[in-house]
Amino acid sequence: MRAVRVWPSGEYTRVTLEMNAEPRHSVLLIKNPHRLVVDLEDLDYDSLAAQIAGKVRPDDPYVANIRVGRFKPGTIRLVLDLKTEAKPQVFLLKPIGEYGYRLVLDVYPAVPTDPLLALLERRGSAQTAPDRSGASNSSDDGPQIEPWPLEDRNKQRRRGSGKSVTHRLVTVVIDAGHGGEDPGAKGRRGSHEKDVTLSIARRLRKLVDAEPNMRAVMTRDGDYFVPLHVRVDKARRAKADLFISIHADAYILPHARGASVFALSERGATSAAASWLAKRENDADLIGGVNLDVKDRYLAQTLLDLSQTATISDSLKLGRVVLDELGDINSLHKEHVEQAGFAVLKSPDVPSILVETAFISNPAEEKKLNSGAYQDKIARALLAGIKRYFAEHPPSRGTLAADDADDRLPVVLKQAARN
Repeated sequence: MRAVRVWPSGEYTRVTLEMNAEPRHSVLLIKNPHRLVVDLEDLDYDSLAAQIAGKVRPDDPYVANIRVGRFKPGTIRLVLDLKTEAKPQVFLLKPIGEYGYRLVLDVYPAVPTDPLLALLERRGSAQTAPDRSGASNSSDDGPQIEPWPLEDRNKQRRRGSGKSVTHRLVTVVIDAGHGGEDPGAKGRRGSHEKDVTLSIARRLRKLVDAEPNMRAVMTRDGDYFVPLHVRVDKARRAKADLFISIHADAYILPHARGASVFALSERGATSAAASWLAKRENDADLIGGVNLDVKDRYLAQTLLDLSQTATISDSLKLGRVVLDELGDINSLHKEHVEQAGFAVLKSPDVPSILVETAFISNPAEEKKLNSGAYQDKIARALLAGIKRYFAEHPPSRGTLAADDADDRLPVVLKQAARN
């Protein structure tokens, strides 16, 4: 037994058993109480028992405890005591990079949580929370949400009650690159890309949520793995107005430096470096671990070569203003927005960019990337770029409504045909 790792999140908990040899195993799900049982053959009991000690956190939403026992000669039984009814996925990953064989136990709740609904509920609670005087923050006399664009605020229609029509918030989906089993690039001082990107993403979320006409949605808000196509799916389900994936670059030579911005390419990459980087980022699923036996209905849709001409054009416009803002706080690795076949940018109807904030493989830039002050500068530069983009290209969708159907794709395809 090489290692046992536990990655809890609000959506699922992943337990990874890493071994030198391919394990023979069987799985059993038991109710009353809920347990996930894994029988492992020809494995050292003492090694596994030592590895699992103290790995489960008290605040893990789905796993209460992990214990191990000798089931019968030659077989060890691993038991996950669950906090709720679960729908687990168990699959085996072959060795890749520095990892050996990995038996992955993904514990999903039987009734999935909806992070978007939770976000709206939190916003609703904040709007109706009493202030220090005991009065509610919500008002029956004025608009509850400011509309977009700003210059249209005085053109609100009014209902019979005299209330302003509530316009929807602009949705910015923030994607912190890598996570969990996939650390991303590593700096010479031991920094991991997944930690830097999450910190910057959280700072950007705070800034976006402070804007009166915006809301932020994170693809991950902790140290856990999210497959690339799931990141794209989250953006589309959130009805995102734009998608920003945050990364920290690496190269074999330590003197490489500067920020870069990438958009999707329908064809080839704009440079050999862009092609190399896209392949490395697209390999994240192999490192982080995806259950390829699951037939996800969004996977085929995400990877299809749909007509994305209009969306790519918008992505390039977004990328240019963001790159311009980043140039004020750091040198630029390239003076123009590059393009390559990044899987995480393949939403057919959401303008999407990938931002390489700096080279974590450069010792000087690694030091800056770990600075809270510099992370704030990056977040503010990204927000400035987002605001400039929306000022020039206001979102086309109308007011927030319960029956707001996912109809953007046909519109985008029509725009692409006209262009």
